[in-house]
Amino acid sequence: MEQLLADCGAGPATLSADQRAALDADGYLLLRGVVERAWLGELRAALEAALASPPPDAEVAHKTGTRHADGLPWKGEAFDGVWTHPAALAAAYHVLGRPFQLLFLGGRDPRPGFGQQALHGDWLPRVPGEPFHALTAIWMLDDFTVANGATRLVPGSHRIPRPLPMAMRDPAARHPEQRVVEAEAGSVLVFNAHLWHSGRQNRSEGPRRALQCQYVGRDVARPGAPPPGEPPARWSPAARALLGLAR
Repeated sequence: MEQLLADCGAGPATLSADQRAALDADGYLLLRGVVERAWLGELRAALEAALASPPPDAEVAHKTGTRHADGLPWKGEAFDGVWTHPAALAAAYHVLGRPFQLLFLGGRDPRPGFGQQALHGDWLPRVPGEPFHALTAIWMLDDFTVANGATRLVPGSHRIPRPLPMAMRDPAARHPEQRVVEAEAGSVLVFNAHLWHSGRQNRSEGPRRALQCQYVGRDVARPGAPPPGEPPARWSPAARALLGLAR
């Protein structure tokens, strides 16, 4: 795994000691200025193209008021730098501590008036002593603000070995320790997938487009759907291994 990470430009010094400590204690890390302007424009255009095709569950998307796009590694070269990004990979390896792969990379855009979720984890609660199983990265393609429903999270909740209290499972419930993560477009929020978090209602008149990327330990990765085609020749052996296409 260390060689795979090195091939993608990630190593022991990719994250600082303070950044690793934040992942351990708080369960999340905000990386600002990851996406420069030209690449940001390419990502927005590629996501809009992917969102233009109705998903299989188009009716569900219509009811929830959120546009979705899945399988993004196969839908544009602009996405290549997302799931192979050194900082995201270094964070995943620090949290998971073992070989891992990409579970999914998708896009999400809650329309104005929608997007409110209940607090949740992206993985089942851990048994005490069990390793962490997944890490999520949210790539912000628009500014994330209080007004447009920026992600909220509960620092340290990844270390709580019990399910979220029932009272907190109502989308309207507010956890007393929650924080709202505001950041500029081009920032990346990486967090332990066991952390309690959620999107919030988009109360603005604009979009809140984001890419959601999740890595999981290979030992818990479930078999996915067959690839939609031959892997692009541009993908390196390390990139293919991250997709579970090679070991």
